[in-house]
Amino acid sequence: MSDEPRETAGAETPVVNVTDKRRLYKDTMETAADVASSVESSLDAASKETAREVPGEPSGAEVPTVEQLQTQLQEREMQLRERDAQLARLREQVIEFEAKTQEELRETRRRLERTVEQRVLRARQALLEDWLVVFDNLDLMVAGAEKATKEDLLTGIVAMQRLLSQALQRHDIERIDAVGQPFDPQLHEAVETLTVAPEQDGRVVAQTRPGYRLGTHLIRPALVSVGRAEVSAAVLSETDIPANI
Repeated sequence: MSDEPRETAGAETPVVNVTDKRRLYKDTMETAADVASSVESSLDAASKETAREVPGEPSGAEVPTVEQLQTQLQEREMQLRERDAQLARLREQVIEFEAKTQEELRETRRRLERTVEQRVLRARQALLEDWLVVFDNLDLMVAGAEKATKEDLLTGIVAMQRLLSQALQRHDIERIDAVGQPFDPQLHEAVETLTVAPEQDGRVVAQTRPGYRLGTHLIRPALVSVGRAEVSAAVLSETDIPANI
């Protein structure tokens, strides 16, 4: 058999020189070694990936010993005891905070009560000071009543009334004068009714005692007489007309 290449019609056959068999064997062995190295690298990477996916699982046939398990159990118990201690400290802090908050609330309530009492006391004191001025003038009037004329006494009484009205106004106390006003049950208390003209129907025609209010709060209503117009015979309803007419 000749080692020279043969040619076929219509195609070219590559030339392969097989005279150096040792060279061909060497190249084949190097290629097999490369393939084996690549397979080992792939297996090693797969093993590492599996180890990352199951971190707690022992590698290979390694099994934890009883001593290791006892050590892990003891560490777990210590962690649980530390957590129980932390919870106990937190409970103590919560109880302490609650007690402190309750004491602060009680102190705030006592402080507000003292503040309200002081304000009420100052308001009463200011009102009494104004009343004392009126009483001082009354004492002067009584002392000079024997020598005073009727006109002097009347002038003094009018002055006292003006002082009282000014004192009430300074303390936001308003006098309710209801005469001529429409009857209002929120401000007036009717003691009687009087016959009046139709235009005065439902209005206050007389006042027995004035009323007073502090701001929007009613202290006492005014005692009044309310007008009621007489019903004319011409406005009788059909039910009041005898049926035989």
